[in-house]
Amino acid sequence: MSLSIILYFAIQPIMSEKELLKALEEDTRRECTAILENAGQEAEAIVKAAIEGQERFKRERFERAKASMDSERVKMLANARLYTNEVMLKERQLAIAGVFEKASDRLKRVRSNKDYSKIFERLLKETREQWRTYMKGEKGVIIVLKEDMLFLKGFNDTNCELIADEAGNMPPGIIMMSKDKKYKIVNTLDSRLEKARPELVSMIDRTLLSAE
Repeated sequence: MSLSIILYFAIQPIMSEKELLKALEEDTRRECTAILENAGQEAEAIVKAAIEGQERFKRERFERAKASMDSERVKMLANARLYTNEVMLKERQLAIAGVFEKASDRLKRVRSNKDYSKIFERLLKETREQWRTYMKGEKGVIIVLKEDMLFLKGFNDTNCELIADEAGNMPPGIIMMSKDKKYKIVNTLDSRLEKARPELVSMIDRTLLSAE
């Protein structure tokens, strides 16, 4: 029984049945209203918490998905760059190998060129000048292809001994070394090609970059 009913009995010891029923009805109505209001507030709070939880879950799931997509995108870009670099490196190596192969084949045919004697004389002059600069009067040995000995007719230098490469293993050009073989100057067509390698590689790189 509610407090209002108890108080009512304390104040009004004698109450008619009609009055008692009315008092009980009003008290019951107030309690039901209070219960409904509390229930409504609790339900509203539960619904609000559920909505907030769902929204939070959506945001978290979205952030995780976005982070995963960003990570995958970065990975795909990195793989694409790596693949591109590998392709470019392979193309560069093939280009360099192709250029040097063609250059080497062309150099092998230089001996049949009508101007080869002039090329040989220039190589010989460069080699002797370099020898005199660094060896200063030391005696040396000049080695050339057997076929190139004809270009040395009339050559006269007491500090130089002429030797023909009978085996034909050396490329066209001049090799000059000390008698103890400690010092050597290689001035052949192949060695000149190797000296030009950095410039040729740089040219190939510029060509590949401009083609991108």
